[in-house]
Amino acid sequence: MFKNKKIVVVGGGSGIGYAVVQKALYAGAQVVIASRTHEKLDAAAKQLGGRVQTEMVDAADDRSVTDFYHRVGQFDHLAITIKPQLPSGRFIENDVVAVMAAFDAKFWGQYRLAKQGVQYIRENGSITFTSGIAARRSYHGYSAISAMNAATEALAKAIAIELAPIRVNTVCPGFVDTEPPIPGRAQHVMALSPTLPLNRLGAVSEIADAYLYLFGNSYSTGSVIVVDGGVTC
Repeated sequence: MFKNKKIVVVGGGSGIGYAVVQKALYAGAQVVIASRTHEKLDAAAKQLGGRVQTEMVDAADDRSVTDFYHRVGQFDHLAITIKPQLPSGRFIENDVVAVMAAFDAKFWGQYRLAKQGVQYIRENGSITFTSGIAARRSYHGYSAISAMNAATEALAKAIAIELAPIRVNTVCPGFVDTEPPIPGRAQHVMALSPTLPLNRLGAVSEIADAYLYLFGNSYSTGSVIVVDGGVTC
């Protein structure tokens, strides 16, 4: 499906991003994995048998992003799956500096990558952001996360109008299990969110399917695909 297509996945060294990389490779794409961590890039490339191009980038740094795109050159689809350390304290207790740092990575990082990446995206290409269900239903301790996820979705919708025909969409994951699973995580989530219709956490491969759909569907733009197991029903 993606033969002769070049897909860039920022944050592709682990988690959801790595699952997107796996599926894109299987679909025939040429894939570039980007991360700010050498160790993640090296481990991912080894696991994938060296079939990917790896690049360092710090999405919080303008010069790093500029140099990254110069090295990558033209491509077809950009997926941004970066997940920084997110503040999880109550609003009144959160350190403002920590919240701003998380915003700079999660929101402004996606902003920078999209803004500078547009000139390298080929005709009929796309950008896919990553938000999260806290944009739609928040929980105790999630005020900062809710704000940055909601801002990400609003940005994607706004620039989908401005950047057309380049398509801009967002994937909004629910509670996703880690690989390997963290003991007690599922129980913590179920205590946090008693409404969990499928009674389990999502798998990264299930979330990754949404990115592949958005890469391939040439009529989807300004969309938010929620993959949350029904948590926000």
